[in-house]
Amino acid sequence: MGYESIQSDLRKRIITLAALLVVAATVLIIRLGHLTLWQGSRLARAAEERLDAEALLPTWRGSILDRTGRVLAEDVASYDIAVSYPFACGTWANDRAQEQAKRESGASWRKMDATRRAEEVNALLPEWQRQERSLMKLLAARSGMAESELRERLSVIAARVDRQRAAVHARTIELRKQRGQSLDVAPEPIREMREMHVVARDIPATTAFELRKVGDANPGSLEVLDAARRRTPWDSAEVEVPRDHLPRTIRTSVPLVMRLDGALDAIVGSVRPEAWREDIERRPFERVTEDGSIEIDLGGYRIGAEAVGSRGLERRFEDRLRGLRGRVIRRLATDQEERIEPIPGAHVQSSIDAALQLRVQAALDPRTGLTLVQPWHTSSDALVIGDALPAAAVVIDIATGEILAAATTPRVGDAARGGRPPMAMETAGIHRAFEAKYPPGSLVKPLVYLAAVAEGVAAEDETIECNGHYFKERTDAARCWIFRERYKFTTHTKAIGGALGIEQAMARSCNIYFYTLADRLGAERLCDWYGRFGLGRLGGDVPSAEVARALEGRGDRFSTVSLGIGQGAMAVTPLEMAAAYAMVARGGSWIEPTWHKGGGRVAAVQPFSSTAVARVLRGLEHVTSESYGTGNHMDHGGGVRESIIDAPGARWWIKTATAEAPPLRLDRDGDGAVEKIVTDADHAWCAGVVGSAIDGLPRYAIAVLVEHGGGGGRTAGPVMAAVIRALVEEGYVGAARAPRPPRLEASR
Repeated sequence: MGYESIQSDLRKRIITLAALLVVAATVLIIRLGHLTLWQGSRLARAAEERLDAEALLPTWRGSILDRTGRVLAEDVASYDIAVSYPFACGTWANDRAQEQAKRESGASWRKMDATRRAEEVNALLPEWQRQERSLMKLLAARSGMAESELRERLSVIAARVDRQRAAVHARTIELRKQRGQSLDVAPEPIREMREMHVVARDIPATTAFELRKVGDANPGSLEVLDAARRRTPWDSAEVEVPRDHLPRTIRTSVPLVMRLDGALDAIVGSVRPEAWREDIERRPFERVTEDGSIEIDLGGYRIGAEAVGSRGLERRFEDRLRGLRGRVIRRLATDQEERIEPIPGAHVQSSIDAALQLRVQAALDPRTGLTLVQPWHTSSDALVIGDALPAAAVVIDIATGEILAAATTPRVGDAARGGRPPMAMETAGIHRAFEAKYPPGSLVKPLVYLAAVAEGVAAEDETIECNGHYFKERTDAARCWIFRERYKFTTHTKAIGGALGIEQAMARSCNIYFYTLADRLGAERLCDWYGRFGLGRLGGDVPSAEVARALEGRGDRFSTVSLGIGQGAMAVTPLEMAAAYAMVARGGSWIEPTWHKGGGRVAAVQPFSSTAVARVLRGLEHVTSESYGTGNHMDHGGGVRESIIDAPGARWWIKTATAEAPPLRLDRDGDGAVEKIVTDADHAWCAGVVGSAIDGLPRYAIAVLVEHGGGGGRTAGPVMAAVIRALVEEGYVGAARAPRPPRLEASR
């Protein structure tokens, strides 16, 4: 081989080697760029996190106030005990022994093999295990639980963190799979493994002081956290119930002083101590973004200990009441600290008046006597004097739609007071004012008239004859309530000697008048108007347009006219009826009822003829002011008669109703065995508006319901009277004066 050939071959080798070096350098540069530009921040963050100690600072829920500023619920300072993940999962003693062995061995630790290191750790482990057991016993004793219960709670914490770690690792594997990266990666520590986890709440201050010193002496075991507990000052109160205006058989000049426990409980609601899956899905504490980074929401929910509104106003205003946690990150390498201060939740001023609520609740309480079966009622013979009837009442500010009071009975705990257990205790957890629905009966009659006038199918001064039954060929269907054997099959036309105008029809509650208007409107238009009045919007049921058209399509006039007197395929809540009567008083504006002071929004306006509204109000006034009105008086026998409503200083416009009810399954002793099925116990209603006699303007709308109470006037009427008097007592209507507040006791 010649010299030139050798040189040529050498040049080729050099060029090849240079090319290989260039390729290798290019690969290294690309990899370095990838690590620096694409993964650098993530890897740097991961490295930094291993050198960080992180803690979340608790926030405070905002307070719930009543409309006058009384505190209904608030956070008060408290202390919680929290433990570390190593303590919860049982590795704390081993970790401490290893730290001690490493510290005592100094530089020689690095030279030891795994076997030698294990020997050093095991020599120290028994003492640390003894200390761990001692801490466990102390923690159980000071937190007021058995050691077995404490260990179970620690096990739950450890299992929860392990599941979270597994989920994070699975998410990491999925991301690496999408990017074509190696799947051979071990699970990395997660934030929850470095945090403290609450194991006991609301411990006394003396215990907190003691355990705080214990935690300082045993790093990484437990901490005492500043926390808060929810206090409800009005949970227990006494209210004075005047009884000088009650029906004569239970009337007395001596007021009744009544303790009410939990009168606002169902309204204010409660806070549960942990977040549920739906909370976390709605607002997670941390969210993985599209680029794989983790975004933190300090107001978000996490698995485990969380204060979450679960019922009532606590739930309704959760996002306002819930604050933002604070956050402290300590860089262990530099001992620097980054701190984000917590932001407390906002206060919420509710529409409820606590004092009025107590008075209305007292009116429904069986101890007052109005919701017990009484001799003056017209309820079923199957019920006996003294049976406690379920009931509800709600009061709305007409101008704003604000709910001032909403009471219900029975309530959870009523059966524990002794005496005969209230009926329907199995449904005591339902707030009947806005969670239960009933056929409205004759309460819809003012609405039917206004709808008929608005649609042009009835004149404002329309008069209609009552012949006892609407269909000529049927005397046993679609009858007027007065066309019965006990009334000698009379009619309202016979009673007054002519046709009825709306005022007479309203006061006498003539079914034929409203059957006629409903038939003219037709099912579809009638149900549409019920929806405009808000019926079916707040938990009730009104036939849909499709169902209503189907009724008309098959010529079912009986079902249509039945809807005109509030019977058939419809059911409403007391809150809906109060809102509907408020709409009548406003002249056609429907305001969605609100639990927040500041007023509801005007959702719709259906301007009614002012003349038609005036006629309706005059008819509603005649219900109690005229002797023939269904809410005018009650008879006690022997010629003794008394007015149903007597509230000096107030003026009222009301409607009574007796609505067919489903069969009542009597179970007086609450043992689950049905004693009797009662089919003739109707629901008693009374609804309307009230104002001051001084200006004569409607200010507040009220709806009262007494289940299976029979006649609306005799049963629900006296309860309505008590609610109106409660408004007088609290200074809402009548002469301006200082109200008599209920006597308040500290919450238990």
